[in-house]
Amino acid sequence: MSLRQRCALVLLGVLVMSFAPLPAHAAGIEECPPGSICGWSGESFSGTMTRLPPGAGCVKPPFPIRSAANTFRSPGIPAVAGFYALPGCASYVGGVGPAQSLWVISPPAASVMLVW
Repeated sequence: MSLRQRCALVLLGVLVMSFAPLPAHAAGIEECPPGSICGWSGESFSGTMTRLPPGAGCVKPPFPIRSAANTFRSPGIPAVAGFYALPGCASYVGGVGPAQSLWVISPPAASVMLVW
């Protein structure tokens, strides 16, 4: 599958699926700066946090991602992230669009597709 097709699938998945909005007081979620896509090593925004580079394409995070938040807001550039169970952005398990979060990513993401 080409990179363009993968990006289209990520965008479609984020638009079609319903995700919880960013919770106001989730433990650790306030560590993710505005205008960022962040992933955590633990569920519910716990453990180690990493900032993921928006628009970078398919990346391998420094650890398996078990929860994630997107603090980009609309209007603006719609940065989205798709999470995959396997390396190389294979086996989609979830995604986040602007102002969305995932409390649990199961199985944990071994790779992430980041698109604008």
